Amino acid sequence: MLTRLKVEGFKSLLDVDIRFGPFTCIAGMNAVGKSNLFDAIRFLHLLTRHPIMEAVKLLRETKGRSPDPRSLFTAFEHYRAPEMRFTAEMIVSRSVEDELGVSTTAAISTLEYSLAFKLADDDEGRLELLDESLKPIKVSEASKSLGFPSTKEFRHSALQGVRRGGPFIDTDSGTRQITVHQEKHGGRKIPAPKSSRTVVGGSASSDFPTVLAAHREMESWKTLLLEPSAMRAPSIYGDPRFIDQRGANLPATLQRLARAEPVLGQVHAQLANKLAALLEDVRELRVRDDPKTETVTVELRGRDNVFHPARSLSDGTLRFLVLATLSLDPEARGVICLEEPENGIHPERIRAMVQLLKDIAVDPTGAVGPDNPLRQVIVNTHSPVVFESIKANDLVFLESVEAIRGNARGKVTVARIPDHSWRLRLMEPERKLPTGKLRVYLKDKQTQESFFFIGEQQDL
Repeated sequence: MLTRLKVEGFKSLLDVDIRFGPFTCIAGMNAVGKSNLFDAIRFLHLLTRHPIMEAVKLLRETKGRSPDPRSLFTAFEHYRAPEMRFTAEMIVSRSVEDELGVSTTAAISTLEYSLAFKLADDDEGRLELLDESLKPIKVSEASKSLGFPSTKEFRHSALQGVRRGGPFIDTDSGTRQITVHQEKHGGRKIPAPKSSRTVVGGSASSDFPTVLAAHREMESWKTLLLEPSAMRAPSIYGDPRFIDQRGANLPATLQRLARAEPVLGQVHAQLANKLAALLEDVRELRVRDDPKTETVTVELRGRDNVFHPARSLSDGTLRFLVLATLSLDPEARGVICLEEPENGIHPERIRAMVQLLKDIAVDPTGAVGPDNPLRQVIVNTHSPVVFESIKANDLVFLESVEAIRGNARGKVTVARIPDHSWRLRLMEPERKLPTGKLRVYLKDKQTQESFFFIGEQQDL
C-alpha cells in the first residue's frame, strides 16, 4: 500500500508530495499533470520487472512517444531539472516468497524507498542511477503519520515489525556506491553508475527479505487501461488466471475464483448480485467452458432470460464486471490506478461506479486478511459528476502554477488539499485548496455541503 509519494523533477512534477488513503481521487482540469502522477507510480512498478532503460521505453510507449529519457525530466524554457527523484512510503506484506518459491519474512512492514536518476555524463540518451535507499519507518511513527481514518485492528494488522538500527539499502554520496545491508545474508556493494537495474528491481531473493518485500509491493502496482476488445475476449486454456491491465483474462480469473470457493456457485452469485445493483438488466452470470475450442467465456443472463456472451455486452457492463471481479479476488493486491473511471459509463451510473471502486480498496475499519486484502485504488478525473460522488477526505486536487528557476519560467503541477481533509493535518498550510475552486464543480448548495461534510474520526 502506497501511503505517501514525493516526486521531484519528473515531467511536470517539479515538487509534488501526496498522501494516499485506501481510495484517492486525483482531480483537476485537463493537462494539469494527473497522468504524469500515474506515470510516476507506473515507472516505479516497471523498474521492479525491467532494466532501467527498458522501463523508460515501456513507460513512454504507453503515451505513444519516442523513448527519450530526456523528456522525463521537468523542463521549461532553458531549464531542465538536474535529477529526478521518487520517495515512496509504503506498507508491505511481511510474508513474501522469492522466485524460487522460498518463503521468508520481512523485518518490518513500514518502509521508505527513495530512488534518483540523472542523465549520464557520457550519453544523454541514457538514465544513470544516482541514489537508492530503503529505510525502515518505526511502527509507532508510521501509525501517527498514516493520516486516513482507521481502527486499531487495521493498524495492528498492517503495521508490524521491529525497527532496525539502520537502512536496508543506502548510497554513499561521495563514491556513489550502493550498499545492500545484511539481513539473513552477507551484504553487497554495487556501483550505482554502472548498474543497469535498480537494487530493489534486481533483488527478488529471500536472502534479503525486506528488500524482497518492497520489490513484491511495487511489482503489484498496476495501472488499468481497460480495453473493450480485451475484456470481451474469451480465455484460452493456458492463459494467465489473473486480470491484466487491459482487463484481459476475465473468464480464466472467474474460473480460478470459482474453483477455490467454499460453496458451489458462490462467486458467480456474488458477482451477479453486485452487477444487478449496478445494472437493472442482469439476472445471472456463468462461465462457459468449451473443451472443443479450449476456450472459456463469460456470459450474462438478462431480463430476456437469454445468456449473452461477453462479446455482445456494452463497454460499461464489461468495466463493471472487471472491477467487481477485482473486488472479490483476494489475490488482487497493491495499488490499482484507473484513469477517468467515468469513461463508457452513463452519468446515472457513475455514483455506483465510484462506490464499486471504494469497495475494491481495503476497509480501514477492519483487520487486514484474506477477506480484506491490503489493496488501494487511485483514480483521476476531471468530471464534475465524479466530484459529486466523493467526499473531501478522498480528494487531491492538481493544478498548474508558474515556477521560476533562475531566469526560466514555466508551468508545473502542484497538489492542493480541500478543507476538512485529514491530509491537511500532515501538510503545509499553503497546500490548502481554496473552496471557490471546487464550487464550480459542485452543482448546488446541498451537494457542496455533502462534499465538505466529514463524519469520520481519525480513530475508529
